[in-house]
Amino acid sequence: MQPIDQSDPRKAYVKIAASIRAAILSGELEPGSQLGTGEELASFFGVARMTVHAAVRTLREEGFVTSKAGSGVYVRERASLPVANGEAHPLAGTVAFLFEMGHLKNLPRSGWLLLGVPKPETVAEHSFRVGITGMTLAAMEGADVGHTAALCLLHDAHETRIGDVPSVGRAYVTTAAPQAVSAHQTAAMPADAARTFQALTAEYEAAETLESRLARDADKIETLLQAIEYQARGFDTGPWRETSLAALRTKAGQQLAQAITAADPRWWSAFAASYHELRATAQGRAKQAVSVPAAGDAAGAAYDGLRTAQRKR
Repeated sequence: MQPIDQSDPRKAYVKIAASIRAAILSGELEPGSQLGTGEELASFFGVARMTVHAAVRTLREEGFVTSKAGSGVYVRERASLPVANGEAHPLAGTVAFLFEMGHLKNLPRSGWLLLGVPKPETVAEHSFRVGITGMTLAAMEGADVGHTAALCLLHDAHETRIGDVPSVGRAYVTTAAPQAVSAHQTAAMPADAARTFQALTAEYEAAETLESRLARDADKIETLLQAIEYQARGFDTGPWRETSLAALRTKAGQQLAQAITAADPRWWSAFAASYHELRATAQGRAKQAVSVPAAGDAAGAAYDGLRTAQRKR
């Protein structure tokens, strides 16, 4: 925890709550850990015990901590945001989470802004192709395809709250751990759903399972794909391509990356090269469809009989 800043004009209990809250969000205070006693916290922050009590009450109302009679104050195992009395729908917290995930569609991948890419891909667009790539890698490695895809889709979900910090910013900014962010994003969800999302986030960050390693490689491969596409548009994405390739850890990821670097990103070029021929073929099909005799007349009956005979051969 950080000592309070005496020059900060906020009330002391607000600053204390902010310090403890930050320690919880960053993982410094882990779920289930006990806070210091009122006397210890008062001494640390240089305030009266009543001020500490006010700060703890704020954190308890926010769902960050819980008090146990005769024992002390503990960080909640799972954050529980306050729910209004009355007619609140039991899935209201789930809906709020889904709306929050929609914000990823508005959040640009900030690293590309350094290159001057106008309107770069969003985090949601990136995550979609990471999921497709993860499924591909999982199939290559014989891993669980669905589980890998789920890890991929959620790998940047915490960025709704901390943003997409580029490499330049990481030299100066320390953000909350993704696991801590996930705990609070899912705080008001039903327990089983919350555990599902939190477990996926924890698994991805730990990178111990095959599926999580494949998902992390999928993230790098998607960046490689995007870098090659932006390179074709005239942007110098060399550093992105190099770091993406160097970060790959699975055999499937390395094999797929090798194929990607040898490929032409203009997947549509073969269609473009045969545009006139494809158009002529399509027009021919349309004319043939128009010339087919109508069912019900003698010619139509003969045509139907011919088609039936052909299918039986």
